[in-house]
Amino acid sequence: MAIRALIVGMGSRGRDWAREIVAAPAYELAGCVDPSRQALAAASDNFGIPQDRCLTDAEGAMDKTPCDLVVVACPVEDHQAACVSALSREIAVLVEKPFAMNLADARSVAALAGRVRRPLIVAQNYRYMRAFRTVRRVLQGDALGPVGLAHLHYYRVPHEMASSLARSPHAALMGVAIHHLDLLRYLLPPPVTGVLADTFTIAPTGQPGGASLEVLLVFGNGARASYSATYESSGHEYFEGGQEFYARFVGEGATLHVFHRWLVLCERSRLPRVVFRGRRQATEERVLLDQMERALATGEPPESSGRDNLQTMAVVDACLRSAAERRWIDPRELLDEPA
Repeated sequence: MAIRALIVGMGSRGRDWAREIVAAPAYELAGCVDPSRQALAAASDNFGIPQDRCLTDAEGAMDKTPCDLVVVACPVEDHQAACVSALSREIAVLVEKPFAMNLADARSVAALAGRVRRPLIVAQNYRYMRAFRTVRRVLQGDALGPVGLAHLHYYRVPHEMASSLARSPHAALMGVAIHHLDLLRYLLPPPVTGVLADTFTIAPTGQPGGASLEVLLVFGNGARASYSATYESSGHEYFEGGQEFYARFVGEGATLHVFHRWLVLCERSRLPRVVFRGRRQATEERVLLDQMERALATGEPPESSGRDNLQTMAVVDACLRSAAERRWIDPRELLDEPA
């Protein structure tokens, strides 16, 4: 029997999920929710959803539409409520990041998923991009040896943002940095033990608050990472959609450079060589849908579970506290605070 999926939010990400669900043999697109009648009409036309299953109210849709999974792709401030509505009905959830606005709320959502014993997956899809899957494979191999230092830098020119992000006082952190901070956790598995961060805006760009960010991280094995992100860059408007990304992982035996989709390995006493990513076996969304399929069928814990993502939310909260209090914060202490 197909897994019946209801999508809440038919913006760009909701449409991405609809395409993936329609293409996945194990799934059936059961319905969709959006406050915009125009978006619902387009969803009905483009994905063959019956009009009586294109609804404006999420809770009503969950009650009226038989479903096994709710995909939450609505504005970020509504993520928690949609997750709670689905989990309270014992429906599995796949939610776009962040799955709540802060660590405390995220903990309550993850706890609810545990109580009702339904899978909760957070769509940290950067983990599964082809370049980063290759980075992880290289880091887990023998070429670099132990990684002691990492640098990640993201630049984007001023651009029109989603309204929820434009309203955020920490646009860079909640927009793109949350992906990259989760990625660092994924690539360098020891827990983050220290965070020093600053969020700011370079005037007078007209960007929302916190459009730029700098972070230093310390990991449990002593490795260090520096990260910066900005929505206020310039000079590369016509390159990669106005975006630029660079990462450098320094190990005892080699350094791995990552520039967008290009990877170059520089080993000691050897000429640099390109590391090929190989063929794309599945989209990032399909990887997450496959995790959900296994979780529902066999109870296999998803790799990108809500419980795992609490550690990412702790790093994000540590960034906010560090920026406000001007000091190092240990994310583990935030996880240990009373709920």
